[in-house]
Amino acid sequence: MIPIRRIASGILRLALLVAATSPVAVATAQDGDRQLSNAWSPYEPYSYVETDRGFSIWTGLDVELLRVIGERAGYHIESEDIPWDEHVHRIEIGETDLATSATWTPEREEFAHFSAPYRKETMALILPRGAGGELPAETDEELVARFKETGFRLGVQDGIAFPSAAIEAFLADPGNSDQIVVVQQQQDLLRNLLAGHIDGFLADRIGAATIVWMNGQQDAVEEHPLLVERDVHLMFSKASVSPEVVADFNEAIRSIREDGTFNRINLDYMFPILLAQTLDTRWFLIIDIGGTIAFALSGLLIAYKYDYDIFGALVLASLPAVGGGIARDLLTNRETVGVLSNSIYIIIIMMLVIVGFLVLRLGTEIKRDRPDSRLLAVFGRFRDHGNFLIKLFDAIGLGAFTVTGVVVALGTHSQPLWLWGPLLAALTSSGGGILRDVLRSDPEIPALRGELYPEIAFVWGGILSAYLIWQTHHLNPDQILLGIVVTVIGTIATRMAVIHFGIRSPRFHSHRSDPPVKDSGGVV
Repeated sequence: MIPIRRIASGILRLALLVAATSPVAVATAQDGDRQLSNAWSPYEPYSYVETDRGFSIWTGLDVELLRVIGERAGYHIESEDIPWDEHVHRIEIGETDLATSATWTPEREEFAHFSAPYRKETMALILPRGAGGELPAETDEELVARFKETGFRLGVQDGIAFPSAAIEAFLADPGNSDQIVVVQQQQDLLRNLLAGHIDGFLADRIGAATIVWMNGQQDAVEEHPLLVERDVHLMFSKASVSPEVVADFNEAIRSIREDGTFNRINLDYMFPILLAQTLDTRWFLIIDIGGTIAFALSGLLIAYKYDYDIFGALVLASLPAVGGGIARDLLTNRETVGVLSNSIYIIIIMMLVIVGFLVLRLGTEIKRDRPDSRLLAVFGRFRDHGNFLIKLFDAIGLGAFTVTGVVVALGTHSQPLWLWGPLLAALTSSGGGILRDVLRSDPEIPALRGELYPEIAFVWGGILSAYLIWQTHHLNPDQILLGIVVTVIGTIATRMAVIHFGIRSPRFHSHRSDPPVKDSGGVV
């Protein structure tokens, strides 16, 4: 799972760096009345410090949203770095003007104005793996009752308000203080859970998933089935900010939702994170490696058929397996080409070529010296059954590479996504095979002359891209996972159906009577 995490982290770091340094103009203050103060504290993936090439900048979804909302409202916003609980206190006494990612509560309304909701969050209870069944509850009141019955030790971040009167009452009751562990940072919640100091913690669902993923602890924790959604607001100090200023920000929030800016920022910041977490799973790693092996086998078999040497076989095996990804990364100016940031795929290809070379040479020698050998018959049966397996794994690889192409389109901010998502999906899955055939000076390049292959990646890449665009208002990890699974399964099923029914891509027809191009049988 580590190799996928490294690739996904590279996509994520590039996405955040590009977005954080993109030219978003902030209105210059004309006078003191047009300047407001804010503060940031680590709250991944909404606000945190990203360091690259010696520079440290605050980045994240809320950071970018506040920049754009402030610009639209016509205010210059100065920010500093302070803990969240101190930030809320400064709002109360008027030392700081506003805060992002705030939940409305009756207590806060005494000292703060709240903007219209600018996004939503889902609160989740994070537990050790397998512990969810020990707290059966269908409502937050039932969950709190289970806390009291079992002596459940609950971790919370200091200053965070929860969208549940029952949970807030439990936290505020001094009689429950021995069951409540308060920490300053999200990271401390996970550390305490893994160390056994708490039995679970409450946090934003996406924020908790991000912390768990970045620490590689997906297999160690799980979510409780009960989820609570809340609206998130900008919170303004009543001591320093007038209702007219809040009205300006409400109009800016309405504006960015209506013109699509909110959707664009969500796509830029949140979807690379959610997709990277989905890709960093054992099932996706298996299909990715299986596809890489199938793609590499296509080059190896061509090298055997046309009597290439072992280095030539390595080149022909590498191009379909990683060539499309290299071409994609160069086209999108990706900061680190994916294959250079992770060596596992090249190692797999090299081992496959060496083993394949030895096996094929052995089969050739046996066929020449002992044509009636039983071992040769075994080779024949393996060849017959292996042909189907190669087609199947090739279709699996097509599905994995289709998803990867869309993920890179998001991570490199290739806009519009509805165009570049499918294009990069087709390039990732088919570009390497085309490069291999061009290198061989093959006049009959299957992917360009009738074999229905890149078209499948293009169509399903387009479907996934459209689905992600539609999902920008939801930010539900389960829905993102569903979209990826459907894309992979749909791509595999489509490719296998194309092979089974012999479906061809429409072609131009000249006056020449060229013989039909033979389908490669699932491997380009």
